[in-house]
Amino acid sequence: MASIGTLNGPLPTFRNYKARIVAKHLGLDLATTPEFQMGVDNKTPEYLAKFPCGKVPTYEGSSGFTLTDSSAIAYYLASKAGSDSSLLGKTAEETAQILQYILFAEADFTPAALGVLAPLLGFSTYIQPAFQASEKDLARFLDALNTILIDKTFLVGERLTIADIIVACDLIMSFKLYLTVDDRKTYRNVARYFKTITGQAAFKA
Repeated sequence: MASIGTLNGPLPTFRNYKARIVAKHLGLDLATTPEFQMGVDNKTPEYLAKFPCGKVPTYEGSSGFTLTDSSAIAYYLASKAGSDSSLLGKTAEETAQILQYILFAEADFTPAALGVLAPLLGFSTYIQPAFQASEKDLARFLDALNTILIDKTFLVGERLTIADIIVACDLIMSFKLYLTVDDRKTYRNVARYFKTITGQAAFKA
């Protein structure tokens, strides 16, 4: 099988996982760049000529088509599924709900999570008011997601969609590095959901 394209970026990141999981789920041959060095390879003139913002990850298709943003890449790959796939929804309403959850993960949850995790990991300066505001936002978004998931296995419909893949990937760092045992009890629906989604075969890449 010919490669559909190349995913540029270091492999072990929650952003990189999204496209790789979609590709595995669909049986697509997606090339990767395991030796990619952040701050080096994404600063070269060749890279910046294709991706002027220097963002990572990026995608370059076999046809020369290029794309940035981890969720946009994952969504594009999901569009390669057959008509029987549920990844992008079966109706206009389902597709709109999928986009709603993707935007929630990217615009609301992830900035709050990174506002907490980046200072803890030494990637940014700890500023107490900003850190406390991010913690408050993170708790608010987790509480909202916990309510949404009270009676749901998947976010949209009864099968895995791209929304589940993206939201679960965006939750990885919080579960790995921040949420305590008590937090997981408080957000028990989110914890159940995260375990269910990351237990899917495609997440075992």
